[in-house]
Amino acid sequence: MSKVLLSFAAVTLLFSCTYIGKEVPISEQDRILADSLHIERSAISDIRTLTTAPFHMLGENAGLEFEYHPKAEKYERIRKKLLAAGYFLFKSEENYGNLPDQYALIKSKDQFDIIQLKCTAAPNYDISNDSLLIRLHDWHNRYSLEILGAGSDWFEARIAHIPAAELDSFAREVHAFCPDIAEEGVGNVEDLVQELKDSKTLYLWWD
Repeated sequence: MSKVLLSFAAVTLLFSCTYIGKEVPISEQDRILADSLHIERSAISDIRTLTTAPFHMLGENAGLEFEYHPKAEKYERIRKKLLAAGYFLFKSEENYGNLPDQYALIKSKDQFDIIQLKCTAAPNYDISNDSLLIRLHDWHNRYSLEILGAGSDWFEARIAHIPAAELDSFAREVHAFCPDIAEEGVGNVEDLVQELKDSKTLYLWWD
C-alpha cells in the first residue's frame, strides 16, 4: 500500500474514532426544540445518529416525531440506550410503504403512555382506549409486553415469554379481541399460534 493510502487510512480511522462514545453535534433548532420539550440534548444527539430528517412536535408538546427508514440493528441499539435514559423511542405512524413511516420520542417511565398518547382504539369493535389499556395491562402482567409502536388503530409489542401450554389459548384470546389479525393477516388461528411462537411479536390492527 502506498504512503498516500496509508496516510489517508490513518486519518480516516482517527476521524471515525473521535466520535465513538461522543455526542453527535445538533443544530440550534434541535437544541431549542429539546429545551422546549424538556428532553436532554444527549437524547436528541442519539436520534441524530439515526436520521437527519426534520423534527416536529408530537401531540401537544408530548414529544417529537420524525420520518425514518430504520436500520434494524442500529435502531434497536439506540432504542435500548434511550430506554435506559428514561425515553421511549417507537413507531408512531405506519404508512405501509406508501409514505415513510413516522417514529417518535417521548420522555416517560410508563410504556403505556404510548397507547394513551396515540389514542389507540377500535370503535368498530367497541374497544375504547381505556378498554384496550386494561387488556394490554393484563397481557403485560402475564407475558411481559414491550410496546414497540402504536397508532390510532394498531399497536405492536414484543412478548418476552409465552409458555408453550398457553400459546393456543392466548392465540384464541387475541383472535377474539382482534379478528382482523387472522382474517386479514396471518391466516387462521393455527397460523397465529405459529406466528406468535416464531416471532414473539404481537401486531394488532382494526379496520
